[in-house]
Amino acid sequence: MNKKIILNEEYFLSKGGERNCYIHPNDNSKVIKIVHRQEKHNEQNKLEYMYYNYLQKNNISLKYLSKCFGFVDTNFGEGLVFERILDFDKTPSKSFKVYLENKLFDKSLENSLVTDLKIYLFENDILFIDVDLSNVFCKKISNDKYRLIIIDGLGARRLNWRFYLYLFSKKFTRYKIKKQWTKFYSNYLKYSKYY
Repeated sequence: MNKKIILNEEYFLSKGGERNCYIHPNDNSKVIKIVHRQEKHNEQNKLEYMYYNYLQKNNISLKYLSKCFGFVDTNFGEGLVFERILDFDKTPSKSFKVYLENKLFDKSLENSLVTDLKIYLFENDILFIDVDLSNVFCKKISNDKYRLIIIDGLGARRLNWRFYLYLFSKKFTRYKIKKQWTKFYSNYLKYSKYY
């Protein structure tokens, strides 16, 4: 039996609509997401865990996603462990939204990052559903190279029949990917200084 992980405010990173995110106290290259809502929630941890299992079982590349390492027991309840996105120098990566708001990229780099992510999502049939720009981090992989990494919002919004339909109907999945990409792209255009 694995020992319970003890979390406190020192490890707190951020609060989402359904989950709190903490730095893993025994491994700062990982984060733990814990459902904080007491009332009805969308079972985001269970849903994402199932979706990651589906991707791995089908040998789908996770190159543009934060990796999922499974469940752990904590003093705040069950948590799901994910890779923490860090730059090549081990400093925490920032969200794509932060880069855009601070106008840190030139137009060609911005375009190439967005295009690379689009190609990845469409070629691998990845369901990126919650397309808020803060769900995409910009990982600095060397002094002048970056990669966009999705850290949240994969699979579906809730664990219902639609989620299973996405997994088993390519046609429905591709329709949804196109629809969500249009939303993501329009979010991106709102923040880019070039449009």
